[in-house]
Amino acid sequence: MQTNNNLVLIHFKLDAQTHLESLGLKYQETGEELDVIVDDIPYEVIDGYYQDPDEQLCEKLGINYDLVNCIEAVPDFHLC
Repeated sequence: MQTNNNLVLIHFKLDAQTHLESLGLKYQETGEELDVIVDDIPYEVIDGYYQDPDEQLCEKLGINYDLVNCIEAVPDFHLC
């Protein structure tokens, strides 16, 4: 399966709705989760400190990582 390397799909817990709205992020409810597609960011090692890439993405976007179920690359077919 091909992926769009510039976008990621973040699956959130349902109780993240208010948080997502406060950040101005558009989401889709998929039954048991809220899904958001965002631009991926280049991973950076800061001052020699390794940080989980998913946590770093959330930190840079102002997302509370505790509300995230998982993050994955967006398959090309998902954009059709």
